[in-house]
Amino acid sequence: MSELLFLGTGAADWEMEQRNGFFRRNSAALVNRDLLLDCGAHIFDFAEERMLPDLYRSVSHILVTHDHSDHISPESVHRLAKRQKLTIGCDRSVMERIGSHPNITYTLLKPFEKVTFGSYTVIPLLANHHIVADGENYAFHHIVKTNDGKTLFYGLDSAWFLRPSWEVMKQQRFDVMVLDCTVGDKHDWRIFEHNTIPMLREQMKEIEAQNLLAEHGVAVASHFARTLHTTHEETERVLHEFGMIAAYDGMRLEF
Repeated sequence: MSELLFLGTGAADWEMEQRNGFFRRNSAALVNRDLLLDCGAHIFDFAEERMLPDLYRSVSHILVTHDHSDHISPESVHRLAKRQKLTIGCDRSVMERIGSHPNITYTLLKPFEKVTFGSYTVIPLLANHHIVADGENYAFHHIVKTNDGKTLFYGLDSAWFLRPSWEVMKQQRFDVMVLDCTVGDKHDWRIFEHNTIPMLREQMKEIEAQNLLAEHGVAVASHFARTLHTTHEETERVLHEFGMIAAYDGMRLEF
């Protein structure tokens, strides 16, 4: 049995000083307590609020989706590296941004090239998300296979799947799929690099048609923009209508 813990489920427009009632930190997640998916500025706030001060001492590997500041904080990475050795899977721009540290080893990722990453097998896919395309700089989705035979898709910060990525996805059966839901049930210019709820509705039709979810598999939406959604309860209700779960900070999934 594997576990996915959501440390943050918000897009870049959630700021700590705006905390008032229901709140989302910048998106990050933890697999089996040792694999961190993105490492932004808010991860330690999660541990302190949940009274889990030792939560990150077990982290040994970090996968970074891309170099935007809500997904990677060099300060957070260096704070973790003071406690233990880390292997970071990323592109060249993220490596250069974090810099060298005696406790950090890098695994440079390239699209569609499978790598062994600790006890995991990882296939980085290209995401449909804007970054400064210079050399080996990429925005990734990640297929993560655990050592107990489970398969996770982590696909935040993207609009429609790019065709080469979709072709690889069709070869998989996912126990958990985490999909971007930055924009709510409305039109917004971010449709060119982020999903809306109507876009997810259409994607779920094809995910079901291609039988991408394993038996008992779940599809989860995350990366919600503060300014582009109504309440969590309303988003949860609408997503449930077409078979998706709305993630929230602290949500745990066993798969």
